[in-house]
Amino acid sequence: MVEVTSQNFEEKLTELDMDLQEASFTCLDFEFSGLHTNRCPNISLFDSPQERYSTLRESVQDFTVLQCGLSVFRYDRISRIYHCKTYNFWIFPRANEWFSRQTQFESSACEFLMKFDFDFNKCFYGGIPYLNEEEIRTAQRQLTKSHEYVKDIVLNDVKLGFRKRKLDMLAKWAIDSRPGELIEIDCMSGGMCSVLLADVNQKYEDLIASKPKGESCLLVVKKATTEELAARSNSNKEVLEQKFEKAIGFTHVVRLIKKHRKPIVGHNLLMDLLFIYEKFHEPLPESFLQFKQKMHNAFPAIFDTRHIISNMKVELRKDEKYKELFRGTSLLSLYEECTSENVKGLMYQPLILDNLGEECGMREHDAGYDSCLVGHVFLRLAHFYALWKYNSPSVKPFHFQDYLREFSKFENSLNLIRSALSHISLSRDDPETKRPQWLLVSDRNKFKIDKEHVKCVLSAFGDVSVKTISPHSCLVAMPSIGMAAGLLVEMKNHNKYKVIRYEPSKSWVNEFLGLAVIGSFGLIAGCLYFRYRSQ
Repeated sequence: MVEVTSQNFEEKLTELDMDLQEASFTCLDFEFSGLHTNRCPNISLFDSPQERYSTLRESVQDFTVLQCGLSVFRYDRISRIYHCKTYNFWIFPRANEWFSRQTQFESSACEFLMKFDFDFNKCFYGGIPYLNEEEIRTAQRQLTKSHEYVKDIVLNDVKLGFRKRKLDMLAKWAIDSRPGELIEIDCMSGGMCSVLLADVNQKYEDLIASKPKGESCLLVVKKATTEELAARSNSNKEVLEQKFEKAIGFTHVVRLIKKHRKPIVGHNLLMDLLFIYEKFHEPLPESFLQFKQKMHNAFPAIFDTRHIISNMKVELRKDEKYKELFRGTSLLSLYEECTSENVKGLMYQPLILDNLGEECGMREHDAGYDSCLVGHVFLRLAHFYALWKYNSPSVKPFHFQDYLREFSKFENSLNLIRSALSHISLSRDDPETKRPQWLLVSDRNKFKIDKEHVKCVLSAFGDVSVKTISPHSCLVAMPSIGMAAGLLVEMKNHNKYKVIRYEPSKSWVNEFLGLAVIGSFGLIAGCLYFRYRSQ
């Protein structure tokens, strides 16, 4: 594995460019400073794609990327070997001349990373900075601006007056002096000397200010010669350009990925893509549809192994031989199953050579290691699926393009966790929901319903989402049809809650009739009361 920090980033960037040019596909994995911000609602099975996107967008804006694993897979058609080279980038949003970011750290996320020996010191001290494309444009505009005085300096009235007198004197001297002449300025203190030094160097292009060695309160100003002006201009411009390029940092990597347009593979990839877009491309738009369009334009071919395995498991249920295969959906469990004899023992299994090395060991949730696992899983799932679909004794070895053809129906589809939809599509319309019909829960005694108590009672049937729709009823969303059917049977004779399938039209009519009855009784009671008072 190639470890990349701010110290060797420029050197490895050229190397990565060459690797991406030869790549068949790339795999990505990220580690973040947090995922769930307090100002966002919890994700829910009721969430539409736009609602889920809005929730995740706010979280992404609050947190930062700490590590990126990028595995580049190159297929050798002659030897039919996949060569994998993994880069592990350490990232941190360092302050620079243009921006000083505020970011959050979620304690649970940090504890999770510490559990897997994440090196926070390496991240903070050696992390690669970044600017997204909008910030780059802002910094470029600021490069051309000159500032009359040093910003963010707080001085009292005495020091402000001293500063003004010295600068006024210097302005008169600058007009009358000739190139090569010197003037000495006696400053009040070392701090004021530093302020005046910065003032002169920022305000006057033809003056060179310096502090003599050993003199903390003395400033020497020289009227620059033609040769000194040329050297100074080139030097300042070069230094500023170097700082600017360094500040762009990891965004150079994302630019290379966009430039080469190779297929991108990840596991549960939606959050990774949102961070890529916000931190290294452009600020995330408010519209989910706009995000999909722009993301697809930037990254035209994306595969999510979590979505792929979910759909493969549905198809394999019909096959007695393989219906119990791939029980887990986490990256590590998938890797273990893909490297078991049930899958690895299949004929013409792809041979993968990576650069992790034995010394790497098992480093789950290290971004570089996980990105390499994603590639292994993707290739072995593709081979299994192609072999299973082909179902012929005369099968021949598959090439990478064969895998892409078999997986084309999964392209640009991203898994959604706990949502009204199982996945979203970046290049097509989103699918219709396959979640079970919502359930309506009401109190049999017409008491005010407690949403948290309902959730507690129904949690025995699975991971449910509950939403109040009136004082006496609430909606329940279930993750699967089987769970919903089981809940309806078990709750049929419950002593407190009545559970039925939710039908919006009937629910609205019932609520309307209930209010009408209550209103009628109220009207009658009012009339009787006023009649009684009048007598």
